[in-house]
Amino acid sequence: MSTPTSPLLFALYEQASVGCGGAPSLWTHPLDNRLELNSLDRWRDVAITAEQANLDALFFADVLGLYDVYGGSADAALGWAVEAPANDPFMYVPALAALTERLSFVITASTTYEHPFSLARRFGTLDHLSSGRIGWNIVTSYLSSAARNFGMDEMLKHADRYGRADEFMDVFYKLLEGSWAADAVVGSKSGKVYARPGSVQPISHDGEHFRVDGPSLTSPSPQRTPTLFQAGWSPRGREFAAKHAEVILLPKKDPQEIAAGLADINRRALERGRPAGEVRSMALARIITAPTAIEAQDKYDGLQRNYHLEAQLVSYAGDTGIDLSKYADDEPLTTASNGLTSYVVKGAPQEKPLTAGDVRRKFSEVTRGTDLLFIGTPEDVASQIQDHAAKSGLDGYMINPLVSPGSLDDFAELVVPELAKRGLYDTEPKTGTMRSRLRADGGDLMAGTTYGAGFRQP
Repeated sequence: MSTPTSPLLFALYEQASVGCGGAPSLWTHPLDNRLELNSLDRWRDVAITAEQANLDALFFADVLGLYDVYGGSADAALGWAVEAPANDPFMYVPALAALTERLSFVITASTTYEHPFSLARRFGTLDHLSSGRIGWNIVTSYLSSAARNFGMDEMLKHADRYGRADEFMDVFYKLLEGSWAADAVVGSKSGKVYARPGSVQPISHDGEHFRVDGPSLTSPSPQRTPTLFQAGWSPRGREFAAKHAEVILLPKKDPQEIAAGLADINRRALERGRPAGEVRSMALARIITAPTAIEAQDKYDGLQRNYHLEAQLVSYAGDTGIDLSKYADDEPLTTASNGLTSYVVKGAPQEKPLTAGDVRRKFSEVTRGTDLLFIGTPEDVASQIQDHAAKSGLDGYMINPLVSPGSLDDFAELVVPELAKRGLYDTEPKTGTMRSRLRADGGDLMAGTTYGAGFRQP
């Protein structure tokens, strides 16, 4: 793999929660201020720091239910604030967009529990109000508690969730790309006409999951469709990404595994007529840095002192459907409510069933075994990022702060200058729409080779 020669993408990964995914108990750290979740001033400071650091985006993950698998209830999740409470990021972004000028925002929304008509209206409105600084992280959701919150007895099966998502996207594109002509809006006071007659058409969609007459209630926004992010890694998720995604987000760390997965997605995209490089990629990463290696280790030790295994196991239970509170260390994990039925320890001399003890040992330290961690001096961290990007082929990284706002402050003050020296960080103030910053040709609309662009009315 070649060393990156152009700036990488960098964004901040956050949740409108107290205990964010990854290391949810670190809100107990003395330097963390996530208890100020409900304060706009707190989020204003985060957004302004991100903008001043010239990050590409502030990304909001989200959940629609409580983590209620561990111990058979949500008590532990609420006690440890594991992705709870979970406020609505759609309420934060308009305020933060008004308090910033250049920072882009990505909002997670579920195709399983949203409706395409109302979601298209919200995203279209936000794209107008932010001058095109909006992205959508497309998810199909995974918590059983979320299904019950929306009147379902159980989650849709994996294949059914993606089937619904594909139709959802068709309706979404028909509304935002197809129902209004590009020149529909005249807005002439003297001519007494806002939109040209015949330029706004119903979509008349009648499918398996949705019936939508249309047209969209919002006029074409700067991007028409928000910039599309997606994080599916299963074969079905990769196919969805190849069809729809403009940026894929990977919760993976091994550079060889990432490279192989990206090659598969790009192959699928090429088969759909999308050129190489059209699907961008970012991985979740955690950074612990300080001016000296000793200080960086001290920070790590401080994180470990405020890290609590039970909170992590609550998160694991919600993600997998396995309640480890019921397992002794030597018991193998063989079933899961999320449809996972076998677990093995890979790379061992002989693959063996994964036990509860294996999981507890894996999560005994503050950085989870599956998480990408860069630790050391700013020079060390920059070198680790450079090397990882070269081996993985990633376009960038989404910084998941272990302590907020300290992790972001450390990255901005210490690591950004070192990355910039190496040509790996764009220090020029961002301009234009979110999509224009990602596309090689600077276009505001989805590339003509994307599936969604095929719905666009001239």
